[in-house]
Amino acid sequence: MIIHLVNHRGKYSLKCWVVLLLFSAPLLFAVKVGLTTYLDIFATRDWELYWNKVLYWPLRLFVLLIMLWILAGTMGRPGEVLGLKSSAFKWKPYFLMLLMMVPLIAAASTQPDFLNTYPKLKQVIPLPEAAQPGWLYKLFFELGYGSDFISIEVFFRGFLVIGFSRWLGKDAILPMACFYCSIHFGKPLGECISSYFGGLLLGIVSYHSRNIYGGLVVHLGIAWLMELGGYIGNSFKG
Repeated sequence: MIIHLVNHRGKYSLKCWVVLLLFSAPLLFAVKVGLTTYLDIFATRDWELYWNKVLYWPLRLFVLLIMLWILAGTMGRPGEVLGLKSSAFKWKPYFLMLLMMVPLIAAASTQPDFLNTYPKLKQVIPLPEAAQPGWLYKLFFELGYGSDFISIEVFFRGFLVIGFSRWLGKDAILPMACFYCSIHFGKPLGECISSYFGGLLLGIVSYHSRNIYGGLVVHLGIAWLMELGGYIGNSFKG
């Protein structure tokens, strides 16, 4: 986004504090990614490993939301800036978009690089012996994992698109998609490539709807479908 502003510096009239907010965005995300949240408060080693895996994403979400809320407050009403404003919302189009992704995820679930990465649930398998019923503790993990996509949508589609669109308009979408794609480097190739186009699509959706809820439905749904695809695909491997 900063490169885009430099190349089009005559197009926008931005105040210095807005430019500082732009510089703060990658720093803010770096803090979220690099944050140390390991908790040494559990009775046994296996429970310590399990709960730290489960709480890894929710703790980072909590810290990121606090930082974003403070920054967004300098840009206007935080709820509106971050795309959290409650408004009339139609779920059906987003579920249809999600349905269109099912065959693509099914195809990806046959690829070795995908199956080596998913499901993320493998991180807590085997569960601690006392984790009964097992499905409940697997659900805890998936809910914790899902919370990471709330932070992604609030930051990328809320803060970077809705927040900065008041100065950059629709031009805030493309730099966001590039930044979003970069955090997928090192993941399966198909996921990395599709993240750019998915980021564009979700950015357009949030720009026009002025909220992140549609993107959250699609993104979270895809994440859990990939978990399911990885689980089923690996069961056939075994």
